[in-house]
Amino acid sequence: MRSRRWFKAGRLLPLVALLVTVLDALAKRRRLAALPVLPVVPRQRTARSEVDGSVAPMRLVRAEGVEVDQVTESGARALAEREGLSVVNLVPRDLPTAQALDLLHDIDPRTYRQDRQAKGHGGGHAVLAEERLLGAVGLARRGVPSAVELARAEKELKPHAAARTQVVLAPRLWSSPSVLAQDAEVLRVRHGMQLNPDLATALTIPGLIVASGLFSPGLAFAALAAWSAHPVMVFAGNKNLKPADLWAYSLQRLVREPRRLVAALRADAAHKANGVDPVEQRRAQYRADLEGGLERFFERERTDCPWCGGGELKVRLRSGDLNQGKPGEFRVDECLACGHVFTNPQPTAEGLGFYYRDAYDGLNEDMIQGIFATRRGYFQPQAETVRPYVTPRTWLDVGTGHGHFCNAAKEIWPQTSFHGLDMSEGVPIAERRGWIDRGYRGMFVDLAPSMPDRYDVVSMFHYLEHAKDPHQELEAATKVLRPGGYLLIDVPDPACRWAGLLGKWWSIWLQPQHLHFFPVENLRKRLTELGYTVVLEQHAEAHQPADLLTSAWMAVRAVAPERDVPWRPEPPSTLRRVARGVTFAAGTPLMAAGALVDTALSGVAEKYGLCNSYRLLARKD
Repeated sequence: MRSRRWFKAGRLLPLVALLVTVLDALAKRRRLAALPVLPVVPRQRTARSEVDGSVAPMRLVRAEGVEVDQVTESGARALAEREGLSVVNLVPRDLPTAQALDLLHDIDPRTYRQDRQAKGHGGGHAVLAEERLLGAVGLARRGVPSAVELARAEKELKPHAAARTQVVLAPRLWSSPSVLAQDAEVLRVRHGMQLNPDLATALTIPGLIVASGLFSPGLAFAALAAWSAHPVMVFAGNKNLKPADLWAYSLQRLVREPRRLVAALRADAAHKANGVDPVEQRRAQYRADLEGGLERFFERERTDCPWCGGGELKVRLRSGDLNQGKPGEFRVDECLACGHVFTNPQPTAEGLGFYYRDAYDGLNEDMIQGIFATRRGYFQPQAETVRPYVTPRTWLDVGTGHGHFCNAAKEIWPQTSFHGLDMSEGVPIAERRGWIDRGYRGMFVDLAPSMPDRYDVVSMFHYLEHAKDPHQELEAATKVLRPGGYLLIDVPDPACRWAGLLGKWWSIWLQPQHLHFFPVENLRKRLTELGYTVVLEQHAEAHQPADLLTSAWMAVRAVAPERDVPWRPEPPSTLRRVARGVTFAAGTPLMAAGALVDTALSGVAEKYGLCNSYRLLARKD
């Protein structure tokens, strides 16, 4: 009976793969149809506005081996002046199929300009940009950049000109063989530290199709044919972007796509072998940290509640570091008097430094930035929360990281001055990009006395659970808010039913970084004691529907052999690397199923107690 069920489930795989392939082709085709086409403008001199200084001077940068005619440059300059653009990325009309698919995967031309969080990705051949921005991303006037250097610059130009960047098709620009010859290196630059998992995911669908041939050869063949024809579904009939290798690539996709990805992995390995392996650069420091033992990373165990002082505690759960896989075991206790939940014993300052290192920056920076870059639809409703109560002139975002919230919120409140505060290196980066108007780097409790009664709004989005002393953090917010100002808080909800159903696999526990979990009644009461009036409590609006997806991801990660991380004494063997990639590819359907269920339940999450977060808005009286 069991084998029969497995056989029936196996027959569904090619049908699911076929459906996903067709839907993805249709989505990319819609994006392609929206790709702007550069208008043909007769050759002209530099625009008068650029000469008289009313707009910033711009420079055309082309990769080595690329030719850009004067008509194309004139059209780009005219477009920039007419639409107020600081960056114009030029896409060749014959951009090869693989590179064109990458482009349509990363950007949606329908929203690209206004989406301040969108990924920096262009055609990889030429870009027109303001001189100051080119200097900021390392493209000096001297010399012609390689394709790799231009790709790296394209990645950063969009963040530096978040709402003033556009990607356009240039009908008179042709692909350069010298640029395409560096495709593997360009892929490495664009994917960063996410190269291995991203490439494993890219091969998941063809891998599943091939595997499904054991259950249903006919359906598997049809699904494989559809996957091979996917590029044709995307580009056939388009009059503007016409990949010269479209039919050849489609016929050979099962061979050419894996070969391209393997080339990128080899380029990454060669890059690391030349002494620029960030993992090896960190291994000695982690070895020294661990040789001293883990005991010094933790305070003495508490026998009372840090929130109410109650002395009756119970163990809520025990967990390891399921996020990064660093060594250590952590216990989460619950106070029976007030319901406060906290890590016990708590990490010391040195311990937090150890467990935070490479979590949000360093080795994991590309992944974290990629995640935050997709959350425009979550950040903007957060910014909208205050609209019925205040029109903010000044807004301080505490725990701002790289300033992603502030960047997205500028679309909602363009006249507001957004300031950001954080301990990380993200603060100066956010300032350089213009995502925040002013940055503070340090501890909020230490900095608050220097800026009293300054802000109309202070936001703490998933910050308070990280704080060593939440009481002091709330008092600090009270100091910097002007009378009548608003404190906006999002925190995990320990009453969420997923916390009990998923146990330690509920990703919101995030040990040992999340130190405190607040029942909503406790936080409301404390705010009232500090002189606030809570004007809004939201649960469904603060919910982030990803509980099952992230739990599945952590489970697959726990089963898979370790990736190369510096807190392990030696890098994994080639066999372990392959095994990890295969495990992640095999686990992709589980994660996809989790994402589907999360989405399906999001509309009824509040009704059934499944909201993983809540939001409070309180006015300082």
